[in-house]
Amino acid sequence: MSLTRKQKEEAITKTQTDLQNATSLVLISYDKLTVAESTEMRDTLNEAGGHMRVMPKRLLKIVFKNIKIDLDPTSLEGQVAVAWAEDPVAPAKVLNDFAKEHDEKIQLLAGSLEGNVLSIDEVKSLATLPTREQLIGQLLSVFNGPIQGTVRVLSGVQTSAVQVLKAIADQKEDN
Repeated sequence: MSLTRKQKEEAITKTQTDLQNATSLVLISYDKLTVAESTEMRDTLNEAGGHMRVMPKRLLKIVFKNIKIDLDPTSLEGQVAVAWAEDPVAPAKVLNDFAKEHDEKIQLLAGSLEGNVLSIDEVKSLATLPTREQLIGQLLSVFNGPIQGTVRVLSGVQTSAVQVLKAIADQKEDN
């Protein structure tokens, strides 16, 4: 059953609002997925803070035109879905990992990062970057390193003093 004009307008408006707030988006072809795999993919994407929507390519083309992303989904093969998130890496990482785990049943087609169109190679490169949380963890580890070194040095002085006192005590016991 085809969508009514009102349903199409609502879908365009809702998708446009969602994608305007997204930092990144990824277009995928998912023709070979089963319903269970598709649900698993959506759940994994949602856990990472991402969202996915399936809509006709011609409506998606209108959305992209309205939000000024120079990408034509009608030129892409197969059924197309769009995934997005505020985290710039999350959709690309989740979908790339999912494609590897499921024998390439989905294909990454293109993407956009802060309004700039990305090629498939750029999307795959984006997928290999660490997530925001991982980067924060790495930064905290770098900040924590000098502090840990200082603690080790200061505790080393105490340890050395205790060892010297023990050696003196052992020497007096031997005499």
